[in-house]
Amino acid sequence: MKQIYKTFLLCIITAIITAGATIFIIKYQDPDIEMLCKGGASPDLNGCCPGEEFTDMGDYGYNCCPLDGGDCFPPIQQ
Repeated sequence: MKQIYKTFLLCIITAIITAGATIFIIKYQDPDIEMLCKGGASPDLNGCCPGEEFTDMGDYGYNCCPLDGGDCFPPIQQ
């Protein structure tokens, strides 16, 4: 039973540290860093990289989908 409590306590500590690190990264990230596509290309007006299409995915909103297939991702916010 002690092992279960130790494992639970370690999970809680890990979650707290991860949440703290995430908040720190989000709060103190450099706002001057531009999000770029592969090869340093800039996203288009919709936030999609070259070779991606701005696609209406219904309940999932608009996403950028590769023209050659694959996973779709949210547009890059500028």
